[in-house]
Amino acid sequence: MMRVLLIGATGAFGERLARGLTQIPALDVVLTSRSPTRAQTLVDALRPRARCAAIAALAFTRTQDDARTFETLRPWLVIDASGPFQSAGYGTARAAIEAGAHWIDLADAADYITGFAAALDATARRNGVAAIAGASSTPALSYAAAETLTRGWRGIEAIDIAIYPGGDAQVGRAVLEAVLSYAGNPVAVWKDNKPATVMGWGVARRTQIPELGVRYRAPVATSDTAILPAALGAANVAFYAGLESRLEQFGLVALARLRAAGWLTDPERLAPVLYRARAMTRIFARDTGGMTVTATGRDARGTPTSTQWLLVALNGDGPNVPVLPALATVRLMLVSRIAPGARHAAGLLALATIEAEMTPYALTTSIRTLSQTAAPGSAVETAHCFNPR
Repeated sequence: MMRVLLIGATGAFGERLARGLTQIPALDVVLTSRSPTRAQTLVDALRPRARCAAIAALAFTRTQDDARTFETLRPWLVIDASGPFQSAGYGTARAAIEAGAHWIDLADAADYITGFAAALDATARRNGVAAIAGASSTPALSYAAAETLTRGWRGIEAIDIAIYPGGDAQVGRAVLEAVLSYAGNPVAVWKDNKPATVMGWGVARRTQIPELGVRYRAPVATSDTAILPAALGAANVAFYAGLESRLEQFGLVALARLRAAGWLTDPERLAPVLYRARAMTRIFARDTGGMTVTATGRDARGTPTSTQWLLVALNGDGPNVPVLPALATVRLMLVSRIAPGARHAAGLLALATIEAEMTPYALTTSIRTLSQTAAPGSAVETAHCFNPR
């Protein structure tokens, strides 16, 4: 029986991850929240259908006493689903590692992920544990899809990644704070084989995907623009987000430009207001979202090509996607020893392994060839479409 302590179990993603963990029989799951009442309420809700060996609630707040908590509970694994990681340090991860626990987090913050190994690798190796950052939509899933699309290619001109959440998706304040942290700030892209920056949420470009309709997408910060060029040799890499609500999308563009002009500081402070405002925009939203990874270059025969991996989420199941790589990593740790050390999650999991976690949900994936004249985010001309599972 392996004890797993989940930090942030009552958050938007933490609750979904908690549900998945409690379906794994080998685990003793400890669900934490800053509120002991909320943690216990979640345990009571999940217990009737839980298949895990044990399930318990615990009040947990990041403090100087993290090490004492981990030493007392002696978890096999600590998973952090709390966020926002844009302002997070490595103190809690270090405390878990020094207590002899493996570590997984759902971080999406570029600086956090790219600095993770340098900060913690020596400590993880010394304690004989694996520490994995970014076991989420990015970079774990985005990399897996990009590597699958370009395997065997002679050259990669561009990798274009975009997430299109359904407007009806329920997100927590931590997610909104992360989104707002990009607005008006420079975000990294990889352009013409060298690093560059663009304004986060600074533009809105129209794209159309038949399964999702018209979306306007804007650049956001992720670690993919640092990881994929070195790992796959892509000449250009960029990451975008396209919200269903035009009011939300263009509202973020306005906030970004106000910040860039110096007329607005710390838009993250608006997260509580925007969290309440989403109650109105969600009324007119759909529960359909998706994700695309589009690669352009020369295939194994040297022929110019453009292919796209597409994920479509129905019935409001899109918010489950960010936790699936973490669940897949837990299963991998249970059956196969991961070498000790700290690393990001890109390259750890095969695309099929992550897709296998999609089975309980209304999530479908396909790979298709695009027209050479199609925009990076679009699917104008489909030559073939299939489910890689």
